[in-house]
Amino acid sequence: MTVDTGREAVVRGVNPGPFTLEISIDDLPPSYHPYIHGQVLEPTVTPIHVYIICDASGTPAVSTATVDAWVAEANRIYKQAAMSFYVAGVEHVVSNEWFEINNDTEFYEMTSYASNTGGLELYCVTFIQTDLTNGRNSSTGGAASGMAVRSGAFLGTLAHEIGHACGLRDLYKEYDPCDGLVSEDKVKPLNWSGGEGTGYYSPTLSYSSLTYRCLMDAARPSTTRADIPLDGLNMMPKSGGVPIMVSVGLCQMDDRKPKH
Repeated sequence: MTVDTGREAVVRGVNPGPFTLEISIDDLPPSYHPYIHGQVLEPTVTPIHVYIICDASGTPAVSTATVDAWVAEANRIYKQAAMSFYVAGVEHVVSNEWFEINNDTEFYEMTSYASNTGGLELYCVTFIQTDLTNGRNSSTGGAASGMAVRSGAFLGTLAHEIGHACGLRDLYKEYDPCDGLVSEDKVKPLNWSGGEGTGYYSPTLSYSSLTYRCLMDAARPSTTRADIPLDGLNMMPKSGGVPIMVSVGLCQMDDRKPKH
């Protein structure tokens, strides 16, 4: 069955800045005004310098096709933030010590290999110690800026690590989603679209389901993490207490300039 959704409207922003788009619908009460918060953004473009670690025999940790797929997925995700990335160069580095990253010392030695490249430095390895998961970023503390992604990582792992380079935090390591359904007080007002009875989110959507969609949450096979909210999300500390806002949104992205 085909559903008639009405006419398609295209809205183009002219001047950078925040906006609220409100819609009036014929034959509905004046109080029924769906709305959406957003921002008009100047596009940014960031080069990525890729270092594929090889073992002593020259076997690369990943292929260049894999790197291209990671970057393509990052571009798909960051389109919502008017950000894009491109591979500025690929270098194969032979190092048995860095082929597998087993501790912080190896990680920071590797990410010190290149600096002042004018872009992000991405190191591709075969393994990262379990508690370091699929990727790691050193831009928030360490000897050098750089990020590592292992072979076999989820497709969006590079995008997640770029989020850290932009100042965003993990949702899953120290926090749990608030209980119950999605509501304006949990997602913060800037993330709330609609208003009472007119919202974008289904009234039956659990808050945990919403947080699982966020780019800065953990990777889950059943959920594609790709959302970058405008503002942070309220989460419960695993240590207990009251909900606190975690920086995972556009407003916390350091002018959308990844540290490098």
